[in-house]
Amino acid sequence: MKPLRVHTGVVLAYGLLTVVMTWPLARQAAVAIPGDSFDGWQNYWNLWWIKIALIDRVQWPYQTDLLYYPTGVSLYFHTLNPFNGLASLPVQLTAGLIPAYNFVVLISWTLAGYGLYLLVCWSLRPGAAPAGLSSLARQAGAFVAGAIYTFAPFHMAHLLGHMQVMSLQWLPFYVLALLRAVERNRAGRPWWASAGLAGFFLALAGLCDWYFVLYLLLFTGLVVIWSWVSSLWRRRVSPRDLGVALWPALVAGGVFALLLSPILAPMVQEARRYSFMVRPSADLYIFSASLMDFLVPNRLHTLLRPESYTWIGNQLAPPSERTISIGYVALGLAALGLWVGPRRALFWGIAALFFLLLALGPAPHLGNITWDDIPKTSETAAQVSGWSPYALLNRLVPFMRISRSVSRFALPVQLGVAVLAGMGLAAWLNQARPQRRAALGALCLALALAESWVAPYPLSPPDTPAYYSELAATPGPGAVLNLPMNYDRPGYLLYQTVHKRPLAVAYISRDDPRTLTARAPALQHFRHLGPDILELDPAQVGMTVLADLGISHVVLDRYKMPGGLEREYTTALAAAIFAGQTPVYEDERLTVYTVTPPAAPQPYLVLGPEHWGPLVTGDNGKRSRRLGAGPATLTLHHVPAEAALRITYRTAPGATLELRSADGQAVLAALPPSPEPATVTLPLGELRGGSASPPDMLALLTTGAVDILGLGLQMP
Repeated sequence: MKPLRVHTGVVLAYGLLTVVMTWPLARQAAVAIPGDSFDGWQNYWNLWWIKIALIDRVQWPYQTDLLYYPTGVSLYFHTLNPFNGLASLPVQLTAGLIPAYNFVVLISWTLAGYGLYLLVCWSLRPGAAPAGLSSLARQAGAFVAGAIYTFAPFHMAHLLGHMQVMSLQWLPFYVLALLRAVERNRAGRPWWASAGLAGFFLALAGLCDWYFVLYLLLFTGLVVIWSWVSSLWRRRVSPRDLGVALWPALVAGGVFALLLSPILAPMVQEARRYSFMVRPSADLYIFSASLMDFLVPNRLHTLLRPESYTWIGNQLAPPSERTISIGYVALGLAALGLWVGPRRALFWGIAALFFLLLALGPAPHLGNITWDDIPKTSETAAQVSGWSPYALLNRLVPFMRISRSVSRFALPVQLGVAVLAGMGLAAWLNQARPQRRAALGALCLALALAESWVAPYPLSPPDTPAYYSELAATPGPGAVLNLPMNYDRPGYLLYQTVHKRPLAVAYISRDDPRTLTARAPALQHFRHLGPDILELDPAQVGMTVLADLGISHVVLDRYKMPGGLEREYTTALAAAIFAGQTPVYEDERLTVYTVTPPAAPQPYLVLGPEHWGPLVTGDNGKRSRRLGAGPATLTLHHVPAEAALRITYRTAPGATLELRSADGQAVLAALPPSPEPATVTLPLGELRGGSASPPDMLALLTTGAVDILGLGLQMP
C-alpha cells in the first residue's frame, strides 16, 4: 500500500500546485476560462461540438454542417482535440461547458507532472542509476522534474487559449512506455505489452494535437539511432541489436496507426488532393524561435510583463508562441545531470539539443527575429530552402509542411531538460547530508516555480451579448451570418453555443477554400472588404444570395470592428443590402437584420469548390485568380437563357482556355490566347444550342497558366 500512497500523494500534490500556479482560476472555475478571449473560445466550441456530435446527433465529429452552412466543412485539419471533449463529457453534462474546460486544465497539468515524475523515477531505478542513490533523492528529483515540465513557461503560455497544445500530458507516458519496451527487448524479456502501451499513448497524444505525434515520431527515431550507435560502440552490431529499438518502435507505430486509422486515412486523402492545410513558407520564419527565447526569463512572469514582450528574441510571433524560457534552475540542474548523472543522461542532452535546433527553424537566429529576416516570397507551400536541421526535415518529412508553429519544438526540449534536471537534483541531494535533502529539494522546487510564476493568471468570462439568448428562443430555421468577417473570430463560436444555430462563416484552424466564404458574391465582399473576380453588384444580389444560403439573421457587431475600412465597408454594404428594412434588434453593440427572400431573385454566379487559385491583388490593384490543373466550375443561379457570360482573362504563352460543360467533356467555346487582358462575351443560349434553359454549371479548363480577372453577366 505504501507505493499507492506515494503515487496518490504525488498526483494530489501536482493538482494542488496547479491550483496555486493558475490562481485565481480555481475560484472562478464556474464562470470564466483562462486566457486572452481569443483561441480559448475555439477550444470551448470544440468541447461543445464533441458533445453535440456524439450525444445529441450520434454522428462522426470530423464533419459538421453547423459551420460554413449550408455546405458544412471538414474538421480533419482543425484543432479539434477530441480527447479533451471525451474526457470532459461527464463534467459538461452535469456542470456545463466552463467547468468542463477548466477540468481539462486540471487533468492536463496534473497528469503532465505525474507522467514526467514516473519517467524520471524509472530512469533512476536501481540498476540504471549510480549505485547508492537514496529513495528520497530519487523521489525528490523526479517530483521537481515533473514540476519543471508541467509548470514550464511554455505550458503556462499556451494556457492562454491553445487547449490542444496545453494537453501535453501524454508525451512522457509515451516516452516511458517506449523506453521500457526497448530495455525489456534488450534484456530478452517480454516487451510487446510496453510497445503496445506506447502506441496507445501515441494515439492519445494524436487525439490532443498532431504536433505531438510529429515530436514523438522524431524522438522515436532518435531512440532507434541511439540504440544502434550504442551497440556499435560496445561491440560489432548484430542483426538482433538492430531490432532492439526498431521492433518496439514499429509495434508502437502500428498500434497508433490502427487506433487512429479512421482519422488518418481521410486526412491523407485530403492532403493528397488539396494543399490548403499547408501554410505559407513565411509563417515558418515568423513562428520560429530565437536562441535567446530559450535563455531570457519567463516573458509571462507576473513581475516582468508586459515589458518582457519586447526583450531580445522573436519580435513577430505572439507571446504565447515565443514564451519558451527553459528556466535557470532547470538549466543549472540539467547541466549537473549531464555531468554526474547516469550514462543515459547523454542521450537526453542530445535529444534536447536536437529539438532546440529544430525550434530555431529554417534560418536560425541567436538574437532578434524581425520582418527584415522574413524571405520575400509569394510561395504558398511551406517548402523552405537552406541546410538547417529544420529545413532539411521539412523537405524530407511531408507531415512537417502542415505544421506552422516551429517554436513549439521547445516542448520536447523542455521534456529533455526536465529529465536531466531530475537526474542532476537526485545526484546532488544524494551527496548532501540526509537531514538536509528534503529542505534542499523543497528549495529547488520553490525556485523553479518562482521562475514560472504568472499568477494572477488572466481569465476570460464569456462576453456573449444577451441578444443571442433571445435568438435561441426565436422559432424557425436559418443560419447566422456574423459581421465583420474580413478575418475569422473565435467569439462567434462562443455565441453559437448559446443560440445553437448554424453559422454561415466560422473560425477553423485551416481556412478551407472549398467553403462558400471564398466563392459566393456578397460573402466574398464582406471577406475581402472589396470585390473578388465576380463582377456583380453585392448590394443588388446580396439578399438573393443570403436567402439561397439559408441565412435568416445577419448580426453586425460594432465591438469587433472599432473603425477604419473594416467598419466603413462592412456597415455600408450591410445597409445597402438591407436598404429600407428596419433592424429587428439594435443596441450600442449589435444591429441585427432578418433575411427576407426577394420576390424577384437576382441572377448571380458562384465559383466552384476546386481549381480556383487564391485571390491575388496586383500592384495596379487588379484582382485575379489563376486556374488550376482541373476543371474550375462556375455555377449560375437564377440566370435567364437570354443572358450572356462575360469573361476577362489573360493567358501565358502556349496556354489555352476552354469553356466546357459541367462534366468537363463537351467543349462549348475555345477562347483565343491573349497575353494581355481580354474580354469575351458568350451568349448562354448559344452555349446550349438555343435551349430556353441556360446551363446551371460551366467548367473552365486550361493548359498552362491562365489568370481570370473578371466574371460577370450581361443581361438582355
